[in-house]
Amino acid sequence: MPLTVYGTGGQTRGFIHITDTARCLQLAMENPPKGGDRVMILNQIAETRRVRDIAQMVADQTGVALSYITNPRQEAAENELVVENKKFKDLGLDPTLLNEKLFEEVQEVTKKYKARCIKEKILPASFWNKKRTTASATGTTDSKEPVVEK
Repeated sequence: MPLTVYGTGGQTRGFIHITDTARCLQLAMENPPKGGDRVMILNQIAETRRVRDIAQMVADQTGVALSYITNPRQEAAENELVVENKKFKDLGLDPTLLNEKLFEEVQEVTKKYKARCIKEKILPASFWNKKRTTASATGTTDSKEPVVEK
């Protein structure tokens, strides 16, 4: 089954491994602000990546095809997400990044549970509004880009 990418795949998302989330909570609890100090804002994030880049990484590792479809979400085709995690790193966080080792872990979990996959429920069956439903039916995105399968 092809890997579905909505729109251009230019949406930037934040990623953090679940063990890093737990480590962030531990670090925050072990390092509370002193009485009277300002509240600290700590970003639980390891890195940011564009959806299309993650999809390409998966395709390269597995040989699965990519399928670009009209984005059912009400969001910009491309966006920037600028986040830093310097405060957590200063407290001792050594984040797990998306790399081949982590990808191997994901593949192991995927293989273990693939029998539970209900393929009919993977692709979106509804869109956020009539304009997007029409765009999907005609094979165009809001930006007039054609829906392309790779």
